[in-house]
Amino acid sequence: MEKFYTVDDIATMTMFTTRTIRNYLKDGQLTGRKIGGQWRFTEDDIGKFMNQGGVNDKIKSEKKQDVLDFLEGIFTEYSGEIQTCTIIDIYKPIEAVKTIKDELIMLPGTMAKSDNAHSNRMSYGYNEKEGCARFILFGSPRYIGEAMKILEKKQGD
Repeated sequence: MEKFYTVDDIATMTMFTTRTIRNYLKDGQLTGRKIGGQWRFTEDDIGKFMNQGGVNDKIKSEKKQDVLDFLEGIFTEYSGEIQTCTIIDIYKPIEAVKTIKDELIMLPGTMAKSDNAHSNRMSYGYNEKEGCARFILFGSPRYIGEAMKILEKKQGD
């Protein structure tokens, strides 16, 4: 059975806002299908979208800027909270990291509001040439801890 992703899932993967994702849908750079009145996307849809030159460059630029902003202390959405940024590289074939990606994408939505769930987010990219998946996670220590548990559980796979 094919896995479908939502607008929120793509926003999490790219670190774009859901509004930006909807704009890409509107201008045809992102394709998908409506199921039950909501947009759904296959991995193929997402891959085509992310591999477009302009989109790919913007995603890379946004990810770099988010990490640089964090390092400079200008990540304002975490004001007054403990801030955590973690970069994880997994050197495995893309098929081996799919379940990890799926679990990490869903993780922010499973966190309690008391964990400042609105601040927990993740981006994902896969470098075919290097055979490496990169995850960048921003959020509460509890969120990062839960992500690490997922990685520990999947380490032997």
